[in-house]
Amino acid sequence: MTEFRAFDILVVGGGMTGSALALGLSRQGWQVGLVEGSERTMLLQQPEPADRVAEFEPRVSAISRASQQLLESLGVWPAVVSGRHCPYQKMTVWDGDGTGRIHFDAADLQARDLGTIVENRSLVRALFQALEGSSVELIDGVKVTGWWQDGSQRGIELADGQRLGAQLVVAADGANSRLRKWGGLRVRERDYGDQAIVCTVRTAQSHRFTAWQRFSPTGPLAFLPLWPESGDEHFCSIVWSQDTDEARRLMALDDAGFVAELELAIERELGAVQAVSRRYAFPLRQRHAKDYIATGFALVGDAAHT
Repeated sequence: MTEFRAFDILVVGGGMTGSALALGLSRQGWQVGLVEGSERTMLLQQPEPADRVAEFEPRVSAISRASQQLLESLGVWPAVVSGRHCPYQKMTVWDGDGTGRIHFDAADLQARDLGTIVENRSLVRALFQALEGSSVELIDGVKVTGWWQDGSQRGIELADGQRLGAQLVVAADGANSRLRKWGGLRVRERDYGDQAIVCTVRTAQSHRFTAWQRFSPTGPLAFLPLWPESGDEHFCSIVWSQDTDEARRLMALDDAGFVAELELAIERELGAVQAVSRRYAFPLRQRHAKDYIATGFALVGDAAHT
């Protein structure tokens, strides 16, 4: 017999956006269910200390002061900063083909920092720690297999046979959202013809708690500061956006060849690149839902726009 459960609001997707939304809605008194395909034990796992480039997660986020305030209001921020994170006080951006260079400094704003670089898994872990002590009902470790609608009622079906319904279903299931498709919300799409290369590097000079970005005709390169438990100030996460052909050429190089190109692209602003982790590349594509809402249905995060 199929099990049926009903909620006021059902959030599908437990990434940063979905879990933060579920937590915030529960604080307003709504009966909230959160569906996440991964096991909660995996998401709550504490990462090992990092002292090599391979031990950092390649996916990081720059958390703005406004986002920090949101996480503080949810009671999540103390858990974020108790783990690996790197506040940055300055930002330097320049044009590689010209003389234009601009600097931003938190001191000019009478602020402690401009933002904080956090590995994505650390932020998700902090959110799930807060969810554990909340009224949100977490349905984890199970895949969504279908969407149903019966009159004014709507919901999802799960691989284990559960059928969940809600007054409002929120799709937070990422850029390739199946719920968005099932809910009939169309998107505008455009391929930028670029790819982003991400990895972690160790540099000869300290990053000086500064985010660095250089623009070139083929795309921007960012060095985002990381700060491991040891206090070593020589690790950075890079995001290097290039047109697809150039990105493929760079990905095909061995580590020594890639490092040589990277040092040239950043103009050795932080000295030699001493170590580089495994590289990942993904295509940059715009997706923007024409509508974010329909009756009893809404999109958030990458499901709404990337």
